[in-house]
Amino acid sequence: MDDKATKIKQSIEVNIDKNNLDEAYALAEKYVTIEPNDSYGYYLLGYLSIVKNQYEKARPILEKGLCLKENNANLNFTFANLLCKEGNSKEALKYFCRAKLFDPLIGFNMNLKSDFSKLDVVFGSMEIANQMYTSVDGLKVLGINASSVNYYPGYLGYESDYTLDLPSFNSINAADIETKKLASNLISENNVFHFYFGTALTLDYSDLPLIKELGKKIVMQYWGSDVRMYSKAVKLNKYVKVKDMNEDEIKRKLEFLSHYIPDCLVDYELAEYVRDFHANLHYIRPSIDLSKYKFIENTIKDKPLIVHAPTSPEFKGTPYILEAIEELKQSYDFNFQLVQGMSHEEAVKIYESSDLIIDQILTGSYGLFSIEAMALGKPVICLISDFMKEKYPKDLPIISANPDNLKDKLEYYLKNQDLLIDLGIKGRAYVEKYHDRNLICLDLVNVYNTL
Repeated sequence: MDDKATKIKQSIEVNIDKNNLDEAYALAEKYVTIEPNDSYGYYLLGYLSIVKNQYEKARPILEKGLCLKENNANLNFTFANLLCKEGNSKEALKYFCRAKLFDPLIGFNMNLKSDFSKLDVVFGSMEIANQMYTSVDGLKVLGINASSVNYYPGYLGYESDYTLDLPSFNSINAADIETKKLASNLISENNVFHFYFGTALTLDYSDLPLIKELGKKIVMQYWGSDVRMYSKAVKLNKYVKVKDMNEDEIKRKLEFLSHYIPDCLVDYELAEYVRDFHANLHYIRPSIDLSKYKFIENTIKDKPLIVHAPTSPEFKGTPYILEAIEELKQSYDFNFQLVQGMSHEEAVKIYESSDLIIDQILTGSYGLFSIEAMALGKPVICLISDFMKEKYPKDLPIISANPDNLKDKLEYYLKNQDLLIDLGIKGRAYVEKYHDRNLICLDLVNVYNTL
């Protein structure tokens, strides 16, 4: 920008302060001619057009500025004001939100009152074991509008309504802009925000204070490694391994999140890590769409198939499992398949043909892999800690095993395959009773209504 353009810009601002609007407008027109790629000039010219009640002129001017710099908070704010003048308050809220996300210091007042007689729910922004998609589908069955946002799509191929692959962006700034554009749309259109794994709609969490300011509902659901602290976890289960040993960082994040989100969803183990931070804890079970899992009764086979499908081998105890399998192969005739690096759909086909599934032998609780296996009628081996055994329903049919006794447990059931048939039947019944998506979604609605 040359000195002439700088002086013109300064003159525009001086004339606005003195309420010399015609002079300021003429200078703004001149400025955008000299500096056609400076979005600030279009903001000034658009603002002055609105002040002069020239709404039709203001729209293309502001749109041109937003094309040049879509994260310009002043342009977004001014465009929102124009939309209000035009009577389009719904669209205006989107741009007010966008302005606020790009500049949290910007304030606006639309006298909004959230109507919760109709719930519009957004899940985001990290898919965990297909739980967002399953919940969205279940809520829709109940007549509730719901959608999901996934910023970290992976090889498992889970579906979502909105997908942004954050790791694929060339810069953090580009990712910041796209997430805030999407966030502004979703915040303006929905009234319940259900977040997973300590994530939010924006990278800098600027959406959290905005959602709170607008009086909308918000809840965080934790899943495990996002909050699990070794110093506490090892007291519940001596075999546990955690992904993040930086407990101070976990605590800092919990302190931050709980400031904006008093309510969280957890299981009984995870409650131990978050109860000192969140004011309100709600207990919820993972859910499964049983219509997509056909019960397949086990039969006794000459050469049974054992399957293990670790997403995080070190934390699932995969090395111990492989060691036990190799030792047993010296004495028993069976097949073993390690399922990794394939889509969820492909993996389920393998589970269907299995006779025994090993989930994990370190964490101390069962997850979606165990639930899917039981839904298919497959017996499951998974470490259930004494702490969680007291919390789970008494009819849980999972075979609990740890690194010290896994080989013995496997050997016993290889010798007694008939027992696996009964466990498979009980597993399906257990999932129908405690993890049916339709039942869990009713629980979710009850939680939303209490927020």
